[in-house]
Amino acid sequence: MVYYRDKSLIVRSMEEPDCQAFCQGFASQGWNKPLEQFQRYLEEQQKGLRKVLVALWNGEQAGYTTLLPEAPAGAFAGKGWPEVCDFNVLEKFQRRGIGNQILEVAEDLAGETSDTICLGVGLHNGYGAAQRLYVKRGYVPDGSGVWYHDAQMEQYAPCAADDDLILYFSKKLRPREFRPIGEGELTPCLFRFFDRFQIVERCWRKEDGNWVVKDIAFTERWTERDYETLCGCLKNTLRSGGQVWGAFLAGQLKGFASVEGKLAGSRNQYADLSSLHVSADVRGHGLGRRLFLLAAESARRLGGESLYISAHSSVESQAFYHAMGCQEAGEYLLSHVEKEPCDCQMEYCL
Repeated sequence: MVYYRDKSLIVRSMEEPDCQAFCQGFASQGWNKPLEQFQRYLEEQQKGLRKVLVALWNGEQAGYTTLLPEAPAGAFAGKGWPEVCDFNVLEKFQRRGIGNQILEVAEDLAGETSDTICLGVGLHNGYGAAQRLYVKRGYVPDGSGVWYHDAQMEQYAPCAADDDLILYFSKKLRPREFRPIGEGELTPCLFRFFDRFQIVERCWRKEDGNWVVKDIAFTERWTERDYETLCGCLKNTLRSGGQVWGAFLAGQLKGFASVEGKLAGSRNQYADLSSLHVSADVRGHGLGRRLFLLAAESARRLGGESLYISAHSSVESQAFYHAMGCQEAGEYLLSHVEKEPCDCQMEYCL
């Protein structure tokens, strides 16, 4: 699963080759991180016991963290809050924003099940960069003081400044809600906190049977009339038996997706993903990924074999759909091609 992608950086779930790569990478900087540790992480990821987020910088393993469903010990045990555990960026890749993006993804994933994320950080100077990063990202100490070997220390108790000397931090996350949107909600007022703004510089085009990237620049921003038209289209989707999903942050609509109720294609094999949009101010926070998966589930319930997407041809939009596992459609729906001839016609196998 790819959680984030840009020109140089990818954040995805852990894969088998990462284990050896990280073992060697940390050994080269004098750290003892045995292969068995990473293999255990991979096994626990496969069992659903933890998520392992791996950052690749220009294709090379650069850093990782793991996210537990809840803290098993320490100050936050029993609270049900997801915990960031074992967060590292290799020294040669530091100061490039990689750690920030790993944490961004971890917080997005934690926000799907909780309004709080937590972690413990060591207190010796080897953790100095992590301490500063957590504070900058809004993490605050829990107030329980210093912990040692998973036990809260009493005042003046002796300890050693080793990796087991911990201060616990937590961060409040913006409440998230993903739910169906009803016809009565579909008024322009619903979209008052939604910003459909996108600066496009490069797009994909098919020339002589081959896909190439072209320098095509334009800016998209919806007007009030566009939102009125959108509401009418989404109402028609619901009236035809389709589904509209909304992503809400702190009660404000920040993303939506719609699946039409009537199957299409020569064999009625396609469920039509007629829209998927995320507000400009919250892109890269996992809302699009979650909405896409909800739309895919709606398509399964309709009986489709694949989800059909007439997708924006911008490099950024195409990177998202390819990261989700989409590919060029085996059959083009002429209604979409005629309406948006520059879109990329794609499908996602269900």
